[in-house]
Amino acid sequence: MPPPFAHVIFDWSGTLFDDQAPAFLATRQTILDLGGRRITRADFDRHFTLPALGFYRRHGVTEPAAAIDRQYFQVYERFIGRGRLFPGAREALQMLAHQHIPASIFSTLRQDLLETACDACGVHELVGTMQGSVADKVRGMPAHLARIGRRAKPDVLFVGDTAHDVEAAARHGLTSGCVLSGYHGEARLLAAKPRFVWQSQADWVPFFTARPARPARAPREYPVATVGALIANPAGKILLVLTHKWSHTYGIPGGKIEKGEDAIAALRREIREETGLAISEIDFVLVQDCIDSPEFYVPKSHFLLFNYTARTKGTKVKLNGEALSYLWIAPREALALHLNEPTRTLIEAVLARDPGFPT
Repeated sequence: MPPPFAHVIFDWSGTLFDDQAPAFLATRQTILDLGGRRITRADFDRHFTLPALGFYRRHGVTEPAAAIDRQYFQVYERFIGRGRLFPGAREALQMLAHQHIPASIFSTLRQDLLETACDACGVHELVGTMQGSVADKVRGMPAHLARIGRRAKPDVLFVGDTAHDVEAAARHGLTSGCVLSGYHGEARLLAAKPRFVWQSQADWVPFFTARPARPARAPREYPVATVGALIANPAGKILLVLTHKWSHTYGIPGGKIEKGEDAIAALRREIREETGLAISEIDFVLVQDCIDSPEFYVPKSHFLLFNYTARTKGTKVKLNGEALSYLWIAPREALALHLNEPTRTLIEAVLARDPGFPT
């Protein structure tokens, strides 16, 4: 079942609005204006966090937080025109509005600048509440929930792009989601353990439009043989897909073996159909007896899961509708995701056998 969200809260900068270049330029200039040390884009990408005071202290700024904010936003106003909505952001907001799922914005951006940017991007009418000037989202979340008339429950999703966003959701019992195209890199975000992770904002529309998966027929009375593979690309990352059939958890692509089809042929066919990828170097790992999994959408199912590793030369994935989105991710980092149990078992078995996989 897809999560029945009653409200979706979005961060603005780095989540809906791509202003990383303006934010870096404004932060660098603010630090210099207040007597700090010059920073590089690499410093900003690696160490910037929220609340931002610690970052400024790290680079030699001793002014109080209010003075830093005042100076930063004065400078940021000169660069905000370079920002743009991320591709897919408007479509996601429109889809939520079409489904009558209310959305709001919860941002550190100064209130007047947030409202101006929302107007300029044409999303003002798609969100009910725009709350800016939030210095600390963990502390500020209760007030935002009160403004939107919601309680701290898992049916409220907070979508952001930083570990601070994930922490704010976790501390107040909300469901967290993070997009990897924002201010924090993959490793920092996954370490915060968000419930959902998206490669880009384009993944939101299929996620929000997914309907409860219903069994096409009653489960068979005998075990069903299936194949699936942990696929590695040339960069040393593995492919995981987000599927509503397994309770919105991350897993590996694969499917049933057809009558008269050998397992390897079935694996190549299923991977090609579900991802568009051609695979090679196929290696058997283990078989799992999956009986009555509470994660699977068909109750009282019994599968024999033949699990493999494989490699592919490409990274361009074309999903066929079996999955909502996909990630290329390092195997050990993948263990921080909400994996279905068979996939977690497979990854752990592969790493126990070969700690350096897939290099």
